[in-house]
Parts: sequence; structure tokens; C-alpha cells
Amino acid sequence: MSDFSQIRELAVDLGKAGAAATVAASKVVRKAGAEVERGAKRLAPVDTGNLRNSIGTSQRGPLTVEVGPTAAYGAYVEFGTYRMRPQPYMGPATDAAEPGFLAAMEQIAG
Repeated sequence: MSDFSQIRELAVDLGKAGAAATVAASKVVRKAGAEVERGAKRLAPVDTGNLRNSIGTSQRGPLTVEVGPTAAYGAYVEFGTYRMRPQPYMGPATDAAEPGFLAAMEQIAG
């Protein structure tokens, strides 16, 4: 994932842009969350399908979404354990969605 300073700069620019920019940014955030969810579901390893089916998106605020699994073992699959190799699905899905997200936010902020 890229340097968070880019995201902080975008947040400052959005704050200066006003309410219309916040509404547009909210749509971009929701779209990016949905894109991460789709990617994570596509990349999640499937044994029973429980992990993949537990991945969802929750709106936490106008400019905040949370994407991830509700399966208790989701982090173990993502990062691995001493007995199991990591099988990343959330990180790669987030990385794939990032360029489009940043480009859309820069367009709004600019």
C-alpha cells in the first residue's frame, strides 16, 4: 500500500473543497470498499466457503468503510501461523483497488 501521507493530503484538500466534494468522496469510498470486497472474495482460499462468504463491507461514516471477514480465522489465513503459510486475500485486494481510489479522490480534491 502506498504512503499514507498521500491520503492525509487528500483529506486536507477535501476539507477545503466543501460539502459537494464530501458527497462525491463518500461515493468513491463506497465504490472502493465494494471493489476490495469483490477482490477479497475472489482471492480468498476456499475450503468450505465460509471465509469467502463472511467477507463484507460496512459503512462506518461518510468517508469510512470497513471491509473484511467475520470468520474468526480470517486473520490467520491472511497472515499465516507457525503451522500454516499465509494466504493473503485482503492485502492484495486492497492494493489492487488503491490506484483507482487515489485517482478518483485526487480528481475530486483537485
